[in-house]
Amino acid sequence: MAEHLTANMEMYLKTICEIGDDGDAPRVKAIADRLGVTMPSVSGAVETLQRRGLVEHSPYGTVRLTRKGTRKARDVKNRNDLLYRFLLDVLKLPETIAARDACVLEHVVSPRTLERLSLFLEFTRVCKLGASEVIDHFADWLECQEQDGECAGCKEEDGTRCAS
Repeated sequence: MAEHLTANMEMYLKTICEIGDDGDAPRVKAIADRLGVTMPSVSGAVETLQRRGLVEHSPYGTVRLTRKGTRKARDVKNRNDLLYRFLLDVLKLPETIAARDACVLEHVVSPRTLERLSLFLEFTRVCKLGASEVIDHFADWLECQEQDGECAGCKEEDGTRCAS
């Protein structure tokens, strides 16, 4: 059975992975700077992750993800990326909100929901019935809602419109 990690531990793994992906050395200071936490907090977290076999670290050296740690870090990053794409591309949230909310949701969303989100995004890409057009229209509709206006694309010939 998979060992549960707290949201904080997942954030540390993802951050270590991202620092390495950026071409920098994942040292305690770099991790602390990226997360906006103290170096002692990072040291404590790294010790916990090391005990769980997710990282390797020697004092004053770089923090290196183990194979198991890399898998877990990539899983968190993939969850984040999927949620971010959905929030940004489908719900049309601003980048800063989508990034912040994806970071929170990545730790609590169920695998089934993630699978459905992934399938939905794929569906919008391949659907011949115009799913991507509906999402684009949703963006127009949202803009009208925010401006207390009427969406011209929703207006029907009989004068009715989409329910608000």
